[in-house]
Amino acid sequence: MHDWDDAFPFGLPFELSEYEARMARVKTAMTKAGIDLLMVTSPENIYWLTGYRTTGYYVYQILLLPLDGTPQFVTSRLEHECVRALSWIKTGLTVFMGDDEVVETLRGFDATGATIDRIGYEERGFWLPPRILDAVRDRWGIGATMPAGFILEDARRIKSTAELACIREAAHIASVGMRRGLEAVAPGRTENEVAGDIYQAMMAVGGEHPAGGPYVVTGPRAAVTHMLPERAVIEPGHAVYFEVGGCYKRYSGSNMRMAHVGQPGNEAGHRAAVSIEALEAMLETIKPGATSQDVDRAGRSVMTKGGIDVEFRHRAGYSMGVAFAPGWGEGLVNDIAEGNERPLEPGMTFHLVPMAGFRGEGNMGFSETVLVTEGGCEVLTAVPRELHICNTAS
Repeated sequence: MHDWDDAFPFGLPFELSEYEARMARVKTAMTKAGIDLLMVTSPENIYWLTGYRTTGYYVYQILLLPLDGTPQFVTSRLEHECVRALSWIKTGLTVFMGDDEVVETLRGFDATGATIDRIGYEERGFWLPPRILDAVRDRWGIGATMPAGFILEDARRIKSTAELACIREAAHIASVGMRRGLEAVAPGRTENEVAGDIYQAMMAVGGEHPAGGPYVVTGPRAAVTHMLPERAVIEPGHAVYFEVGGCYKRYSGSNMRMAHVGQPGNEAGHRAAVSIEALEAMLETIKPGATSQDVDRAGRSVMTKGGIDVEFRHRAGYSMGVAFAPGWGEGLVNDIAEGNERPLEPGMTFHLVPMAGFRGEGNMGFSETVLVTEGGCEVLTAVPRELHICNTAS
């Protein structure tokens, strides 16, 4: 019988020193903010701090991180065995079917042994049940709680050397998947069949189950954002939208490409050229000191000049790093968007996504995963940046 307390049979994703450095950054920020305990609820932040990773976040879980004291997990009884196997922090309580997670969470606060006057919580995440926060406020008072998601967002924004190695590998896996998908397009095949080829190719080179997709959407269906592959048949004349995210140690890299079944008309060719030009303008703008807004504007101005800006309805990019389903973006860590005047710094990673959707027709977009470097940026994904033409012969 294995004793998970004495060994890491499945291996921590990183050396313990990496986690110690992360914990030190977070606790320094907690001290500065006057927080005695941080309620960590998103699966990405829990993983980033501890190495714990399963799909069990569909049930209640929380990591109670005290400034001084013993961290405590509160998880389902089933998942706590995973905590003991996968995380370097193993202490905590369990919630069984029928147990009240509020009661166990408050017991977890006590089990930290910390003196608690000020409590931080992730205010913009999906995973903190209101009744848990209500119970904490009932006990300590509403004035004792404060939004503190910024602590983890700031700590994760610039990647370590170990993290960048994972993102590079994820970008390679995404590129392998994308190249296979483009090769697999043919009239008469379904979106599902092509997506299956992509998934198999990524798994075969060491990928993990991605945090989203792969997206393969053909024809007019592609104008509906975030449609997953279904049984739709690829037909001559279709533009086929691909967005493929690779995953390695839960770090993601992604790329977007387009294929056209048969020679494209003038309009499709124009849209592709404008989308590629917008992406390249963004790549040229990225450098330390430029703002996220600068990069967004660089791409958006090209779309405007090309006459397709009305269909460019979203942010131009987002931070990449740790991700769990339903999406591979880093959520609230950093956006390439109008109004975001945060300066870029070396070690930041982004997915740049200038894409335009055309109702009733489909969409057009090309993307890359990039790293901000001392001298500009490095593109981590590696697929030809062009509209892929597929022969109409089945």
